[in-house]
Amino acid sequence: MSAQPNSLTIPQGSSGSTIILLTSVNGFQGNVSLTPPVSCLAIGCPSYTINPTRVSLVANGSGKAVFTIYTYSQTPLNTYNVAVSGTSGNLSHTASVTYTVVPPQSGPDFSISANPANQTVVAGSSGKSLIILTSLNGFSGTVSLTTSPPPLCVSCPNWGLNSSSVKLSSGGTASSTLTFSSTLGTPPRNWVVVVTGTSGSLSHNVSVTFTVVPSSPPPDFTIIANPNSLNIPAGTTGKSTITLTSLNSFSGTVNLYTSPSPLCPSPQCSTWSIDPTSVNLSPDGSATATLSIFGGTQGGFGNVTVYGNSGSLSHSVIVSFKITQPPDFTITISPSSQTVRKGSITTFSINVTGTNGFNNTVDLSTTISPVTRHGPTTSLPSTVGPYSTSTLTVSTMRGTQLGTYTIIVTATSGSLTHTFTVTVTVTS
Repeated sequence: MSAQPNSLTIPQGSSGSTIILLTSVNGFQGNVSLTPPVSCLAIGCPSYTINPTRVSLVANGSGKAVFTIYTYSQTPLNTYNVAVSGTSGNLSHTASVTYTVVPPQSGPDFSISANPANQTVVAGSSGKSLIILTSLNGFSGTVSLTTSPPPLCVSCPNWGLNSSSVKLSSGGTASSTLTFSSTLGTPPRNWVVVVTGTSGSLSHNVSVTFTVVPSSPPPDFTIIANPNSLNIPAGTTGKSTITLTSLNSFSGTVNLYTSPSPLCPSPQCSTWSIDPTSVNLSPDGSATATLSIFGGTQGGFGNVTVYGNSGSLSHSVIVSFKITQPPDFTITISPSSQTVRKGSITTFSINVTGTNGFNNTVDLSTTISPVTRHGPTTSLPSTVGPYSTSTLTVSTMRGTQLGTYTIIVTATSGSLTHTFTVTVTVTS
């Protein structure tokens, strides 16, 4: 902690200010509470204020506060030594200030003021204050102007005067412009700039407070998909709702398009489209579009990117999909052929297996050709389960004609139908 300046001359009945500068050492960061000296209770005792009473320090950064001393017409003419205390946890430091109270000045002098003395600045922008100097009691001459030093952190603001000295004529005024510049990352807080005017032994200062507030985010929009993952049976269409929402009062037209579909023919490959291809958003409103994905018969999986563009704004969302085959079943019969003597029987094993989650019953029937008198006959269960093994029995008679017979077994479940063919050769 230090005071800049650390010594002041204050005319009786006037006030004087100095900057208390706090600097982080060895990476210190945290809040430092500031306490001014305690004023005595006698008539004419000086009084003290510190603004702000708490300063936040970032690692290796700096901060400041304004220490003001007020004297009165009864304040004794003397030299005073006081100190401002700063504490943070178990850490404590002081900054010493010496000031001398002198008789009220009645000779040539000047005053210094700021217009405005307080203003709000949005982070990332700048503010200006006019520093006005006025001749008093016939003062004329050059007044040198300086400011308290800007902090040294990366996102901290900077400031400066457009003129470091002004000339005052007797009874006249002059001015210099104080410019305060912030960045988007400037911490939101009160930043106090002390401008000091000096001419010979005369010195006066004025404090200007710039209150930095966060900048408002620009208008924008979001885009989401519901659902963002689809399981689509082959040969059917899956849909996802694309929702666009205005942010920070965005309004306008958002154009929609998708990543390109594969360059192979439908229905083998999957294809997709977005409808509508543009939506209008009102401030803080929302709108929807529909992404339709046709599931190709060859199966597979993939991703579709939906893009939304409006001027320089662009956002996207990804919808993943997987093509699933519909529930089905297979039928196999073994062996594929048999030889049987007239008047005997033979059997085949029938296996029905569900696929892709199929879980329905299957109806079985047979046809036999050629159709002859006393030809072979068949028997088998009329209904079997989706994961079953059953028996096809073929019977012949003594009068069955010799030769080869074709048996077609038809398996049906709803709209699904599959067949399997076996042969039986009848011998003597």
